[in-house]
Amino acid sequence: MKVVTALLTADHGEVVTHEHWDVPPRQGAHDFWLRYGETKEALEITTFAEQDTKTKAAHWQKHGPGFFKEVEGLTSAWMIMVDPGFRAEALNDKLDEWLRALEDEGILDTGRWDSHRTYTHPVVRALASAGVMIAQAVSGAPAGTVSLGYASAFPSRTAGDPDHISRELTRMLALERHQKDADKLERALAPVTHLFFWVDLASRLDVARAFDEGVPTATPRVDERITWVWLAVAAENGADVLRWSAASGWRRDTVTTSLARGA
Repeated sequence: MKVVTALLTADHGEVVTHEHWDVPPRQGAHDFWLRYGETKEALEITTFAEQDTKTKAAHWQKHGPGFFKEVEGLTSAWMIMVDPGFRAEALNDKLDEWLRALEDEGILDTGRWDSHRTYTHPVVRALASAGVMIAQAVSGAPAGTVSLGYASAFPSRTAGDPDHISRELTRMLALERHQKDADKLERALAPVTHLFFWVDLASRLDVARAFDEGVPTATPRVDERITWVWLAVAAENGADVLRWSAASGWRRDTVTTSLARGA
């Protein structure tokens, strides 16, 4: 919220305040009113996320081994990459046993791609059947430390292409849940409306990394009921922000923690 008010305060040269609006008995209304002078604008805040990936990751966080675990009897640290489309229970029950067995046989790097073992070695086959994409011994961490990562099914972006953001924004805005966001903003009857996305790093790292490629040049397809669409990536000292309107095109801003706090 402070990211928006800080940047709009700088834009308009006067303090922009906010009022939380989606509260009882107005559940289902847009999230906030933005006010400066005699002007009132509507704001809806949401998440730029791949919902299926988030749902699967939540399953693994609840039922699986988590992101780190300690396994007794290992002589190395391990990195495991998991396909979260699989159920978590088998890996949760058997991972310790499987890793010890791999070390006993000197197998320190395997996975789905290990075709000469996947169909012949019982442990490698079991790992693949449990959704393990990569199992690899690594240096730099204490023996027995197992780090688990969960792959997103979303395709990776092309490096050097800032317009990946424009294309993915167009796709995201066409989804039913974000059409409902546009519906809320329309019902506000405000002259200016804002739809603000926090980019979810767990499921849309591709979009967050595309911020490094600069400002997009392609025009996204944005519902005419939305005046400004915002995308923000949280940073250690604030947020990196891209915003687009039909009248102004793309703009990029950095909001520091101190600026946001002051707003």
